[in-house]
Formats: sequence, C-alpha cells, structure tokens
Amino acid sequence: MNYLGERVKKTIACLIIVLLVIGCKSANNQSASQVSFFTEKINIYVPLKDRIQNASENVISWLNDMDSTDNYNSYLLTEEENILFSDYLQLLPGKYKQIIDESVVAIFFVENFKGGGMTFPTFDKDGNMYMIWFYNPEILQCSLSDWINFRENSYFNEDTQDIKITVECTGNYFALLHTLVHEASHVYDYYYNFTPFTEPFLKNGNSVLKTAFTDTIWTDYNVTIKGYDFSYRNELYSYGLGPTQSKYLAFGIFNSLTRTPFPTLYGTKNWAEDFAESFTWFYLGSKLNCYYRVTVNKNTEGINEILVYEPFQNKLFTDRFLCFNEIIGE
Repeated sequence: MNYLGERVKKTIACLIIVLLVIGCKSANNQSASQVSFFTEKINIYVPLKDRIQNASENVISWLNDMDSTDNYNSYLLTEEENILFSDYLQLLPGKYKQIIDESVVAIFFVENFKGGGMTFPTFDKDGNMYMIWFYNPEILQCSLSDWINFRENSYFNEDTQDIKITVECTGNYFALLHTLVHEASHVYDYYYNFTPFTEPFLKNGNSVLKTAFTDTIWTDYNVTIKGYDFSYRNELYSYGLGPTQSKYLAFGIFNSLTRTPFPTLYGTKNWAEDFAESFTWFYLGSKLNCYYRVTVNKNTEGINEILVYEPFQNKLFTDRFLCFNEIIGE
C-alpha cells in the first residue's frame, strides 16, 4: 500500500513537518534526513539486503500511534528469510529492481504489522525523495493463497455463516511475492508518475489529471467514472485498518467488482492502489504463471449461489495490459 492507503490522516501531518524542515534548516543546521527517525543517513551505495534495519523505538512508537495499536515490534530476519527476500527481489521486473536500488534507503520488518507492506517517502537535505519500506514478516511464512484469502475476508465481519469467501492462487509462492511487486509498483509510480500523482500531497500546478492508465477509468485520485463506481467501494477497509462491513453485503460487492476493470477490491480504493494491484496481478499471471481466483458462495434459504471472479477472464482488466509494456520492456 502507498503510505496513506488505509492509514489514518495523522500521517499527513507527519509528512508536512518533514517538508517544512526541508524548507528551512534548523539552528544547528540539521537536515530533514538527520531529524527523521526513519534513517539517520541516506546511503544507496550499499547492497539492498544491507538496507534492512532494526526498527528503533521511535519508529515502532510512530507506527503504533499511526495504526492505533500497541503491539508492533521490530523483527529480525533469520538467515533463511534473508535469502528468501533476496531471491524474490530477483523476480521483479528489471526497471523495478533499478529504481528500488536507487531509491529505497531503509527496509523495516515489523511484527504484527497491519497489512503486508507500506511504502513511505522521506527526503534528504536538498529535498530529494527516497523511499522507506515497512513489511510484515508473516508474508515470509504464509502462502500467497492464505494471505490473499485473509485479506479479502478482512473487509467483512463474521455476522453470517451463509456466505463464504475463498481465494486460490496458482503456483507455490509465499505472500512476499504479491507484497513485493505491489510495493515496488508504488515506488515506480512515485518516480515515474504512472498515475497522475501517487499521493494527493504531490499534486501541484504541473500535475496532469490523467495518464494512459487512468484515462476513461478515474476522474480523480479516488473517484472513478460513474460506470465503475459501486455501493460501499469507499467504505471497504482491509487488515483491520477500519470498520468492517456485514458479510451479507459480500456477494453483491464482489458481483459489482466483476463489472469493473479492477482485479481486486483493494485496487478500487484509488488510482495508486489500482495501478499497484493491476500490475501485480498482470505480472504474476503473465510472467510467473500465478493467477488469482475468488469464489463467493452464498447459501440462504436453501438457495445456493456461486460467484467466481478471475481477473484474467475479465476483458475490462486485460485490455489495460498494453499500458504495462513500458515497465516490462515490450
């Protein structure tokens, strides 16, 4: 997810403070990167695996406050997990690997983190933007099917047993694969503006209002054209980051999704998440033979209804693939 995503709005205030520090040096000439508790030194000249850091108490406290929790803790990867992370990095498109190597200056793994990952911008003394990555270590241990199954169910509460949501992903991958491609897509978007702007605070007088990817689908950051909007789209929160909806609504919500160009509910939030989810499932399917399928089984009053959604069977979704050629080099 991009750094706002489903996070609370207090994050905006944090970033505004950082931007103000960039604009005016403090009395002791500290730069924004020096006062930032994310990383004291920006160094892109060490291998990416060496940018995995232990999250300080300040970082953990900030995250706990942002997500209104108190159980986040820094997590130290095992040797096997470090190898897995490095191996999965090699599965990314070449352009992603390049921009990550040039821009991601710190990577933190956080126990009990709500969500799989988060991309957060930070700045050096000259106002140059770099990226911080936060990851949930569970994605190194959980299968992709189990993780996405958890995510799709987390939108809803368990107020009925009559509706069941099941997700299956082909291939024998860990959840890390989806999360890594998704977060790498955000990094790419921040620098290359695949969408008009990855976060509303980046909008300025020079910002375009549409790109090839958003044109005919989005009219603003989180506003779709009328034909692709649907009830509750703006009220869906996953991973426990907001109120859940009644599961009685699930069948109708997923049925609405089938009539849009979005691969998942997560991609309906805004155009930044749309790009991250769309490219991720395009890349996983077309390049790694890993496909996503959600089944919603509704059994009420003796009547059984089954809804199946597979993005690769949705022409509205697959028609967008030409936009991705600039990333994969075709």
